[in-house]
Amino acid sequence: MVDVNSLANMFSQKTGAQQSIAMAVINAVIGFMMQRGIGSMLSSSSQAGNQGGIMSVLSNLVGSGNSFDQNHELVQHVQQNAGIKDPQQATQYTQQAVDLLKEHGNNNPQGLQSLFSNLMGGQSQQNNQKSDKGLLGDVMGGLGI
Repeated sequence: MVDVNSLANMFSQKTGAQQSIAMAVINAVIGFMMQRGIGSMLSSSSQAGNQGGIMSVLSNLVGSGNSFDQNHELVQHVQQNAGIKDPQQATQYTQQAVDLLKEHGNNNPQGLQSLFSNLMGGQSQQNNQKSDKGLLGDVMGGLGI
């Protein structure tokens, strides 16, 4: 099963980033996607639609270009939430994280679907039991949200 830790490990291996930075970047990108409504898309569409929806959201994050610039909202979100001081480094890490998620979505769409479904499950647990944050609560809490 794919989880945030395994994605952070893959990110760290590909980029050479420290594990703590890798985790913060992956959490920031996933948190940003959750804020942008991917969760409601997962709740309301079929499984086949979910996989296409996740890939569509990932593709649309970049917009019309093929790469991010330091003024992009997601880059600024990653820079702020991962504590990266250098805007160029934040841009590079953001691009690499989104590329990793796209690659993972192409190679293992069910795994990526499962990740976001589990995050939504954590949100449901959070709504039902205030004492248990769930995985989404952990991710969002780590982002200071």
